[in-house]
Amino acid sequence: MTKDQIAALRQKIRLLTGRRFSLERTAMGFVPMLQASLLERRFRKNGPAAYYLSIPNAGGTSRHRYVRKADVEAVRRQTEAWREFSQAMAEWVRVNVEVERLLRRIGAGRCLKTGLGGER
Repeated sequence: MTKDQIAALRQKIRLLTGRRFSLERTAMGFVPMLQASLLERRFRKNGPAAYYLSIPNAGGTSRHRYVRKADVEAVRRQTEAWREFSQAMAEWVRVNVEVERLLRRIGAGRCLKTGLGGER
């Protein structure tokens, strides 16, 4: 691998580590979160909306809890913060995998070829 190719890989790594830093700031921020989803339901066609929290349980099931209208906006902010956190963590994992892949390519490109083959 040439020095130019290694430099290009290093540049990609710099960009990815910058993105990773941004995702880490999102993950480490102090915003109250609810590990749940906010559901809006209407029991009649043009009736008023009722809001429920869908809270995941072990085993892949979820439990629904009613949310009072006075609390809907606060709960919406908290569930949105959870969604942003979980999406940032998923992207952080993908970025780390890509950084590792590129670093391994650089390492392989820097290795010298040895003439110690097992030819007989």
